[in-house]
Amino acid sequence: MLECMSPLDSMTTLNLVLGIIFLASALCLIVLGAVATVGKLPGNATIGLRVPEVRKHESTWVQAHRVVGPFWILTGVALAIAAAFAFIAHGWVWVAPVIAVVAAVIALSVGGNFGARAAVLVDAALEAQSQDEAAAARAQSAPAVDLDALRRAAGQADK
Repeated sequence: MLECMSPLDSMTTLNLVLGIIFLASALCLIVLGAVATVGKLPGNATIGLRVPEVRKHESTWVQAHRVVGPFWILTGVALAIAAAFAFIAHGWVWVAPVIAVVAAVIALSVGGNFGARAAVLVDAALEAQSQDEAAAARAQSAPAVDLDALRRAAGQADK
């Protein structure tokens, strides 16, 4: 007599543990990615890009995390797909969660690279702006030169 197996009967402990880990990671990354994308991720020492330029200015932090946020969301979606397959995987079906996890790692690394590059570019722009402001301040504080007086002095020296 054939018995109908429910999906829970074929689920092993490995399926359950990996599925829950992937699902929890996906949820965290999707939420963090959404918060970072809208520019509301507060500056902290725990979560975020670990590049020195990111921590120099708040505007650099916000812009870099706006760049990396969509990649975190993509990573979370890939991990959610891995979780869905991990719950039902057996035999060759394990290839699907492995591919999804590899895609998640690639998305996470590409996003980190883009975020770090954005931080470096924003930091360079802020440095250039501060140097321009400093040069403008020095130019305003420099004494004015009376060109007519210089011409008269040069004419006196020629005589």
